[in-house]
Amino acid sequence: MAERRLTHLRSDPARLAGHVTALRMIGASVALCASGVGASAALAETVYKYEDSGRTIYGDRAPSSIQDNGHSILNNQGVVLEQVLSRQERRAERKRERAMELSRIRDRALLATFTTEEDLVRTRDDRIGMIDGLISRLDDRIRILSERLSVVDKRVQMQEKSMGAGKAQETLYGEQRSIQRNIENAWSLIDSKAAERSELAEKFDDDLDRYRELRDERS
Repeated sequence: MAERRLTHLRSDPARLAGHVTALRMIGASVALCASGVGASAALAETVYKYEDSGRTIYGDRAPSSIQDNGHSILNNQGVVLEQVLSRQERRAERKRERAMELSRIRDRALLATFTTEEDLVRTRDDRIGMIDGLISRLDDRIRILSERLSVVDKRVQMQEKSMGAGKAQETLYGEQRSIQRNIENAWSLIDSKAAERSELAEKFDDDLDRYRELRDERS
């Protein structure tokens, strides 16, 4: 059958040429497909690169989970496909993302809270003014306590002069110690409020600068 078909094609050169061309196209397609499959397989191969005890390791498997210093995933041509971060780098990345999110929240709060720059300045002055008022009242309290302590000290000195050192009334010594503690506590609170005032002023200065930037971006 095949011989009769071949004989028939030989008797018709045009049909024979077409048949040969078709066979060649089929062969080329098969070869191209095979080549594509091979290329895809080659590209699918990955290489893992990581550091171990100061040495650079290349392998066909990911490093052990115990090794958490990060690694690279490469194709067989050495091109980096993916960079896997180390535990420390992941923590730093999460911290950076958290800081960025907090910054975005702060920006939204600034724009939502203050309609104008003057609103922000007024709020800053009110907050700082409250702290300044408290510090001023503490100063007055220290002055009053100091005056009272001076009176008690004189009474103690008078009694010790006549009765001997440490021989004054115990109630005077108790009052003396109480006043001294109250003065020390007032000074400690002043120091705390002064630090709070400084931090608050710095925060509002930063908020004011950022508010201006945000308003400029929107204008």
